[in-house]
Amino acid sequence: MIRFEHVSKSYGGTLVLDDLSFEIAPGQLAVLIGPSGCGKTTTLKTINRLIETDKGDIYVNGRSIARLNKVELRCSIGYVIQQIGLFPHMTVEQNICVVPKLLKYSKERCQKITHEMLELVKMPYEEYAHKYPNQLSGGQQQRIGVLRALAASPPIVLMDEPFGALDPMTRLVLQEEVRRLQQKLNKTIVFVTHDMDEALTMADTVIFMEKGRIVQMASPDEMLRNPASDLICSFMGKRSLNNQHLPQTVADIMRDKVVTVTKDHGVRASVELMSRKNIDTLILTNADGSYAGVVSVDRIKRSGKGYKTVEPLMNRGYPFSYEDEDGQVAFDKLIDGGVNYVVVLRRDRTVAGIVTKTSMARSMAEAVWGNGE
Repeated sequence: MIRFEHVSKSYGGTLVLDDLSFEIAPGQLAVLIGPSGCGKTTTLKTINRLIETDKGDIYVNGRSIARLNKVELRCSIGYVIQQIGLFPHMTVEQNICVVPKLLKYSKERCQKITHEMLELVKMPYEEYAHKYPNQLSGGQQQRIGVLRALAASPPIVLMDEPFGALDPMTRLVLQEEVRRLQQKLNKTIVFVTHDMDEALTMADTVIFMEKGRIVQMASPDEMLRNPASDLICSFMGKRSLNNQHLPQTVADIMRDKVVTVTKDHGVRASVELMSRKNIDTLILTNADGSYAGVVSVDRIKRSGKGYKTVEPLMNRGYPFSYEDEDGQVAFDKLIDGGVNYVVVLRRDRTVAGIVTKTSMARSMAEAVWGNGE
């Protein structure tokens, strides 16, 4: 359990945390969210004493962290940041085992941990353990950042906007993976985000902050049903109960920012583009701009040797919908196909966007509460 008791923090004359008192139960994923400057990241960093409080106390499993050695405390709490922070001169295995080595684990135990961690995210040890960060896509690098935080099996993991720099497709995949890992390993995770979709998708408990205070602490369902302030309504897009808008077409629920290349794009150039854009897949088009298929970085790395272009490696049967179809069509393909997104096409078969589970969730919320327009 994490317990805050009357915690305050000021910088100069500015009160950043104002008498915070709350608890996070063991095994919960609690999300801190609110406008910029609300104190959410400061709150997170007080838990591992990266920031010291001025008043009050914080307890972890009944022990005041003020009475614990900082190094020992931080070794017992995992930490993941947006910038990932992998050591570029270290291999994947060495990065994962930074904390276990600090704790004097044996070489054999470290290797076993790396095997187990990589298996959790379906990255085979033989293929990935000895690679360096610059040989991985952005999504793979962030996976390793998460695994590093879990490697010494800490009961608590802090995550500070870990997916903020990733594209929507990769971000969605990692949200699902972290949620799955958290439930499988029974970790307590404190997660900072500015994205209400992400908060509602991932959290057991949402903690909404404003001006250093907690405005509301509730389950996602409760916050959706009974938001405590206009600001929370604004974050959720809720303006008027009478202003209802039920999405009729796929275009209502899609995201239109996607990366496409032609199917004759070079294999090496495609990998470099995915690395630069921090994405794990590319949508491929024919020379006339029409949709051809999808290619993933894993498929390229697994089977791409000997090919000059990505065309032989693409998945031609990846699910797609037309933008003027009923939204239910895309929803069914998304769920039944077990995929991370559905490609959305115009009637001329050019690419219009993608539908993800997150964009679908937002559309459902707008159907109930309106979109504020």
